[in-house]
Parts: sequence; structure tokens; C-alpha cells
Amino acid sequence: MPPPPHLAVAQSNYQELSLYSHIPAARHPQILRVISGITGMLPETTLEHHLVYKPKRPRQPGQNAELYYLQLISIVPDEKKQEEEGEGEGGRGAGKNNKEEGGKGYDVKTQKWRTRLEDIPEVTRKPVTSRNVLGAGFGEGDALALVDSLGYMLQTAYFMTVSTLIHNNIIITLSQVLLPPPAPASADPVPGQQYGNPYPTSGLQPLDPARSWVLKAAVRVQSHQDVESINTGVNELKGFKELMRGMCDLEVAERLALDTRVR
Repeated sequence: MPPPPHLAVAQSNYQELSLYSHIPAARHPQILRVISGITGMLPETTLEHHLVYKPKRPRQPGQNAELYYLQLISIVPDEKKQEEEGEGEGGRGAGKNNKEEGGKGYDVKTQKWRTRLEDIPEVTRKPVTSRNVLGAGFGEGDALALVDSLGYMLQTAYFMTVSTLIHNNIIITLSQVLLPPPAPASADPVPGQQYGNPYPTSGLQPLDPARSWVLKAAVRVQSHQDVESINTGVNELKGFKELMRGMCDLEVAERLALDTRVR
């Protein structure tokens, strides 16, 4: 089904080569400083909102095509900036409307969303994880309604703080999954509550009680058939792995741990 005319879509399809490492909370500041030294740049840190969708219809017996989870991702605006804009646009009245829409100063429907559909990693002898990724960025319009019209329903929602740095062709991210505090049992349901509200951001808590982080080093290649670019990307990742040796162990992820198929 094509998107509505008012909802512009910019698609991208690429092969992602990657390595991963588990970073204990105590090592996170040191690792970030080391990578900043290697890249010669300060990290760009953002708070992302992730919505995970699954097809409404289960896979039928004998059906050959696999069904996959779909993600919607957006960047959460700075909380203080949102509060200032809310006050400027109508003071208390605007604040009330935002609360009715699902969260103080945060309206999930007006967020700029992008989709990410990930294939299960290939069965390969490459020294990196390799899989196909399809992405699309939406323009103006209701992306949530579009995903619903395509036959998907919300499975789970969470937030993620992500620090990003670039080393040659390698995109390096340090990420941590965050959850908002549960709503009080006696509270009345708020429209949009199922999507989660990041504000106040001070209330977000790591999903992992140990507060650990995930380091991901990834190279994007336009096509899995471009053997030369694939080899170049693999060698870049191997070189970065050597640079980080002694600080952390960058390894191929367990294939089934990255399985995005719906069972």
C-alpha cells in the first residue's frame, strides 16, 4: 500500500556490517573518552523513542514468507526546550493539551519518525555480523496511522540514549535502553499512554539493573553484491577492533539474539 500523498517517504536499503561489545557501567566514561580520542570528535548524544510493531495477522501454516518486526524511531526533543516552546505557544492551556495527548510537553503523533526493518543476520563465515536493513524517513503526516493501515500493531515501546561517533566509514554507537516509570495503578488512562512519555527524562531508568551499555561499530554498504566494498568494510571493522583491544572485546553478535522474525 503506497503512503498517503501528504506523507513523503525517503527509503534506503543497505547491507550493515557490525561488531558488538558489552560495556559495564563503570567503564562507560573511559570507553567514551578513548573513542573520542581515536575519532577526534566529541560524541553526539540523543534520546531516541523506539516503537516496535508486529503484523496483526499471524503467519499461516505453510506460508513461505517470513514475518518481521518493524521499528519506528524518532529523536526526542530537548525537554527544557519543549517546555519553553509550550509556554510561548499558550502557557497553561498548551500544557493541558499536551497532557491530554499523552504526556507533558510531548506529543507522539507530531514526532518525525523513521522506520527500520532488519533482516536476520546472514549465516556466514565473515568475522563480522552481516545483515540487510531497510529504512525510510517520513515527512509530515501521521506515521503511526500509516503503520497501522499497513497491518501492524504496537508490540512494545522504549527509549534509548545513544552516543554516536564516526571513524572513517565506521558508525560507532554506545547505547542504553531506558524505560519510563510505570503509571500509578489508580491513575486514569491517558490517550497515547501505550507509546510512553519520556518526560521528565530524569525519571527514565535503564532496563538493565546493572546499567550496562552496548557498543556497536557498523559499516553500511550499498549492496551485498559489492564484494570490494564488503571486504573494505570488514577490514575497517577488524582494524577498529584491534585499536580497541585491551579496552573492550568487539565480537560477532549471536545470530539468534538479533533475530527479528515474528514467531
